[in-house]
Amino acid sequence: MRETDWLNRIEAGDVPHAILFAGPKESEQFALARRAAARYLLHTDRTDALSDSPYFVEPEDRSIEAVRDALTLINAEAFGRGRRCILFTDAHEMSEASQDVLLKTLEEPPADTLLLLTGIESGLRPTILSRCMILRAETEPWQTIRKRLIARGVEPALAERAAKLSDGVMGRAEAFITEEQQTFRRSALDCIAQLTRTAKPYAALTALCTDITEETGEDGSSKKGKRVSAAALDRFLDLLQSVLLDVLRTKYDVDAVRNTDCTETEKHFAAVFTISQIQGMIQLATDAKEMLVYKASPALTVDWLLAKLP
Repeated sequence: MRETDWLNRIEAGDVPHAILFAGPKESEQFALARRAAARYLLHTDRTDALSDSPYFVEPEDRSIEAVRDALTLINAEAFGRGRRCILFTDAHEMSEASQDVLLKTLEEPPADTLLLLTGIESGLRPTILSRCMILRAETEPWQTIRKRLIARGVEPALAERAAKLSDGVMGRAEAFITEEQQTFRRSALDCIAQLTRTAKPYAALTALCTDITEETGEDGSSKKGKRVSAAALDRFLDLLQSVLLDVLRTKYDVDAVRNTDCTETEKHFAAVFTISQIQGMIQLATDAKEMLVYKASPALTVDWLLAKLP
C-alpha cells in the first residue's frame, strides 16, 4: 500500500491502536510518523501544528520516568472527548523496564488514542511487536543507490561501499559518505585491525570515542573536560559487528562482503579465529551495546569489551 493510502487510513482512524514505523533513523520514518500524528489529530500534513496541540505527546527521552509520565498523561485524559496521540521515537533504545511500562498500555489502550513508535524491530520485545501494526521503510536495491550516488559525483568505490551498507535506504547511504563519517571510520577500522594484537588498542579506542565537554564551575568559570561518548562507542560497535559478519561470510566463502575497504583485516581475522570465536565476538559487541542502553559507563564498557575479546 502506498504511503498516502496509509496516511488516509490513519486520518480516518481505520488502523489499530499502535503503529511501528520500522527502519533506521536515516529512513525518514520519524518524519512519516509525525505526519501520521498530524493527520490523526489535526487532519493536516503540517507537522509543525503538533506543537500547539494539547493532545499530542512526544517524550524527550526513553527513560522509564519519561515513558511512564507520557502514558499517565494520556490515560488520565482518555475520558475526555477527542483523539489523542503519543509518539515514542527510537523505541528500540528503550530499556526492558521502559518497554514493560509501554506494554501495559499496549495491552489495554485507552479509547481514541493512537500510539506511534519509530525504531528498529530487532530492539523491541516480540510482545510489543505483536501489538503493533508495522510499516517498514521502503528500500531500494543497493545497485540503484550506487548509481544515484555516482550520478551525484561520489567516487565509485565509496558509492559502492555506502550502498552496500545502507540496507537499501538512500538516507543511510548519504550518511556513510560524509567526511566526518569517513574520518571516524578510518580510525575505527585501525582499532579493529589491532584487536588481534596482545596489547589491545585501549588508548586508540578511548581516544576515538572521547568527546570534549565544557562545564561551568561554581565560580562561573568555564572548564573543559573529556568523556567517553556512548554514541561514539555505539557507532564503533556497529562497525565491529558489521566487519565480523563479513569475516563469517569469508569463512563460509559467501561472496557478499559489505565492508569493501578492510578486506585484508577481514581475511586476517578469518585466518586467526575460528567460527565459534567470531560468533562469540559478535555476541560480545551485542552485549556491550546492551550495556550502553542500560546506561553503563562507556569508559568501563570499553574496558570490559577489550578484556573479553580473545
